[in-house]
Amino acid sequence: MNFIPRFVTSRFVRTAACLLALATSATYAEAPAQPYTVEVWARVLFNTDGRVAEYALVDEAQYPAQFAANVKERVSRAKIEPPQDDGKAATLRSGVRLNFQVTPAGEGGSVKIVGLSMGPIPTYRYYVGFPKDVSRSGGWEGEVQALCKVGTAGRCTAVEVTALPGIPESVRRFAKASLEEWTFEPQQLNDKPIEGEYQLRMRLNTLDDKPQDFRQDKFQKILNSR
Repeated sequence: MNFIPRFVTSRFVRTAACLLALATSATYAEAPAQPYTVEVWARVLFNTDGRVAEYALVDEAQYPAQFAANVKERVSRAKIEPPQDDGKAATLRSGVRLNFQVTPAGEGGSVKIVGLSMGPIPTYRYYVGFPKDVSRSGGWEGEVQALCKVGTAGRCTAVEVTALPGIPESVRRFAKASLEEWTFEPQQLNDKPIEGEYQLRMRLNTLDDKPQDFRQDKFQKILNSR
């Protein structure tokens, strides 16, 4: 059973710059001066009215207190269309994913929400060895998307990979093999695990610059500069 409810109109939804359908990014060797995406997960229980009954940020301690408080306040106001189980309103435990775009202070400094979605929460992420044919191509850039069908045991039961023409087959295999190693916390309908979906968007490159780190001290400076 798949259940991916949509959010109904609420202040939480209106604050989003745009709604993405279960998308995230895994960026390799991103230039430090460029804007980058930060993914934040919340563990939420929706009651039979579709309102938030319980919520908590996943790995809250890694975020600046000011930022975490703001995210939790947004999450607390969320509302979905009540899910149904055998024709009756049901509770739903689900992950709520928020994607934020962080623009380094050198470009004015800003943090804005650019994505909002629901789905199983990743509990273990793993990336297999980067394709050798691509790693030997200096300056290569590309993107793939992979859709994982998450079973009730929290593993991918099937992975579908899509990419634009010209993307090496080795990159497609890399995305599929990586997701097959991931584990998830399944959504629950009336406290019973259900099947779900998780979509991973991977932007890859072989540039020489080091990845942009998301750390509390750097992020706090951006928050304070707003």
